[in-house]
Amino acid sequence: MKSNLFFFISSFSYGGAGNAVFNYIKNLDKKKYDLHIIFLDKSDYENLLPKHVKFYKLHSNFMLFKTFLIFFKIRKILIKKSFSNKRNIFISNIHYSNVLSIIFLRKIKNLKIVLFERTSIKELDIFISFFSFIKNKIIKSLIKYTYSQADRVLVNSNVLKSELKEFSITSAVAYSGSINKIKQKSFNIKKNFFNIIAVGRLTPQKDYFTLLDAIRNLKNRNFVLKIYGEGELKNRINDYIDRYNLKKIVKLIGHESNIDEIYSKADLLVHSAIFEGLPNAIVEAMSHGIPIIASNSFGGTREVLSSGAFGDLFQPKDSKKLGILIENFFKNPKILYKKVSKSKSFLSRFKQKKSSRCLEKILMSIWYLYL
Repeated sequence: MKSNLFFFISSFSYGGAGNAVFNYIKNLDKKKYDLHIIFLDKSDYENLLPKHVKFYKLHSNFMLFKTFLIFFKIRKILIKKSFSNKRNIFISNIHYSNVLSIIFLRKIKNLKIVLFERTSIKELDIFISFFSFIKNKIIKSLIKYTYSQADRVLVNSNVLKSELKEFSITSAVAYSGSINKIKQKSFNIKKNFFNIIAVGRLTPQKDYFTLLDAIRNLKNRNFVLKIYGEGELKNRINDYIDRYNLKKIVKLIGHESNIDEIYSKADLLVHSAIFEGLPNAIVEAMSHGIPIIASNSFGGTREVLSSGAFGDLFQPKDSKKLGILIENFFKNPKILYKKVSKSKSFLSRFKQKKSSRCLEKILMSIWYLYL
């Protein structure tokens, strides 16, 4: 018997979680699963997937009342499906909806709930630090209770697995398959001009202003920084570029779906995020042999770069240190090229087909536990 597999995601668009779900669905065995995607916002992938994948678009801006209504709709969909199929798996891919997934869906017959955590739990500390110690403890207790009620908890890095272990929560690592091939190539390290790239949504999490501060203070101007992504901070970033007269060296490109196009002419990736789950942009750059400088942020960045063995790390928001690392790369790029060239065997776990087989194995184990 096939299983109904429901992926729940806020926005099925270009970005970390959207890319991960898209790659899973492309490679999951359709003979084993009827695939469903429930999403709340725009979809960049809807027309790219096979016709057998079913879509449910439920509008919500995450206001509390509207979010409750959304979960009543989701509950209705799942109850209907559970009557005709005894094997249903619901995978929540939204950081702040996991609690509601347990509250509204836990008691549905023939349904197993998987909570997929893609962002560092320590991210919450950034927000709950503004509350009192008592509220802090309540929120953390709620996290512990919620995840303990799930049939399975998945994470996309060993760092997140360790964080959840601090809450006495057992989880399994399921790497997001962000690459098809590892095609590292030789680069000309005797260059007088460098193409620097940054890839990711234009949001506070990615902290582009630390990168721009570093770029603004560089003495060497023999480079261009191309920023690939869309998001809420686009106007503010453009204002910054205008204010400091950076138009000649900083370019906002927008979204580019062709990964090879992004990395084919790049000499260096800079990733300045404050927190991450496991950054696809870094994995993609490594698979193309692009040197990397990244913030040692909450989450899986340090894991992907093997604590600095595959790239250089700096502390989040330290634009001065970031500037020094970029200048060092200009002077001697060979060092970072050698670092990234050591990552080939490590990268194999991020291949799309391999990660999808890993997810299938984990999902099958859920049913064996409850037979």
